[in-house]
Amino acid sequence: MTDWCERYGPWALVAGGAQGIGAAYSRYLARLGLKLLVIDNAPAALAAIGEELRSSFGTECIALEMDLASPQLLERVHGEVGAREVGLLICNAALADVGPFYKQDTGLAFERARIAVNMVAPLELVYALGRPMLARGRGGIILMSSGAGLQGSPFYAHYSATKAYLITLAESLWFEFRPYNVDVLACIAGMTLSSAAHAYAHLDTSGFQTPEEVVEEAMLALGRTGSVITGEANRHNRQLLAGLPREQQVELISRHAIQNFLGGVVPPQNLDEDAD
Repeated sequence: MTDWCERYGPWALVAGGAQGIGAAYSRYLARLGLKLLVIDNAPAALAAIGEELRSSFGTECIALEMDLASPQLLERVHGEVGAREVGLLICNAALADVGPFYKQDTGLAFERARIAVNMVAPLELVYALGRPMLARGRGGIILMSSGAGLQGSPFYAHYSATKAYLITLAESLWFEFRPYNVDVLACIAGMTLSSAAHAYAHLDTSGFQTPEEVVEEAMLALGRTGSVITGEANRHNRQLLAGLPREQQVELISRHAIQNFLGGVVPPQNLDEDAD
């Protein structure tokens, strides 16, 4: 059985660790005895998870309120980490939505922020915290991705592109970092019972995973493989999709988005150039 604190401790940093899957990671790691540095941009949720980790698990927790799109991300992280050994990095935060590429309510600035949160922040955190792990000869990194990143995903277009980046990055580093005894994993989650899912009252969530189930599978896969699709139903659906031509895969993903999240209607593209 893995000695988690020796292998991945004494500190873990969870980016986006106060809500949903991130909070499930924070609780899981606290239960294992790791100390937590939790970053999130939701102050109430951050205060709540910090208090919970301290009172329920007796662990030390540093709660850092911050937008991961901030250019000062690494400066603040370095200031908080200091001489602490971060043996486990989990990049969970993401900007996600569903709709046409040209949306009515958001523009290019939002898409740049998506790049900053979904891609640049994980890259910077891996670059800053991964090297000391390699030097120590131990550690772990989990980059949270999505099934949307496994193929083109209409109406999740830019989100899915950022998630494809994380899969490729994690699988590549899994191989590169393996000789240094540092484990890297792309956790490819499917539909999860988060607050966002509950916003769609008509949605059939019978096949959804809980955040805790996603985390359990990811932690069991860490050190055994470079990527994991969590959830038996998700793995089965991926096998079915993989047997189809690429174009049909993309079309089926679009139908899922339209039927489940867009009211059965293909959303129009916003053609107003002044909207940005």
